[in-house]
Amino acid sequence: MKLVICNWKMNPDTLADARALFGHTKRIAQTCTHADMIVAPSAVFLPLLARTYRGERISFAAQTLSTHERGSHTGEVSARQMRDAGATYAIIGHAEQRARGVSDAQVAEKIHRAREVKLTPIVAVGERERDESGEYLQTLRTQLAAVFTGMSAKAAATIIIAYEPVWAIGAPKAPDAQAVHQMMLLVRKIVAEHYDATHAARMRIVYGGAVDETSAESIL
Repeated sequence: MKLVICNWKMNPDTLADARALFGHTKRIAQTCTHADMIVAPSAVFLPLLARTYRGERISFAAQTLSTHERGSHTGEVSARQMRDAGATYAIIGHAEQRARGVSDAQVAEKIHRAREVKLTPIVAVGERERDESGEYLQTLRTQLAAVFTGMSAKAAATIIIAYEPVWAIGAPKAPDAQAVHQMMLLVRKIVAEHYDATHAARMRIVYGGAVDETSAESIL
């Protein structure tokens, strides 16, 4: 089963627009029975959409969450609050969050917070840029090590990995499908090094970055 994650980021501007966009998404979801669909609206729209949705084709994700469980942390939203708002998934370590200073250690802490309240983590990894010496491969290894080191195979099986190279986000076009496929294989190889080939083969891995109506089909 394919997995399609719709990250709305800080769009659209109004609740009316959000409801209209979600209406289109619902109609598409009814026909795409070969794919699981996850919608990640802004934290403001999340409960208003999730609590009125009566279907079974779409799940909801938080776009991020706090490393803190509760307390005096102005502007942050906890994993438990996201869960209560209707999310069953949480995007963690998105490249835009990492660019603002979220560290590998904080990504690991957010994964822990998500799993505490039974949110499925969608953990984003990816290099900032490509280099001829292949150092970007070590970036992936370091990011994935922060996710899986000390984590049981059973726990790791519940995590979704999203490979999204920073250089591809907002780029004019996505990498070709063959290049994406090669990096997916690398991610599985690194997972297998932490666990085994069986667990690596079963893990859900998705791609993100400059995907549009012209590239989505070949990448899928």
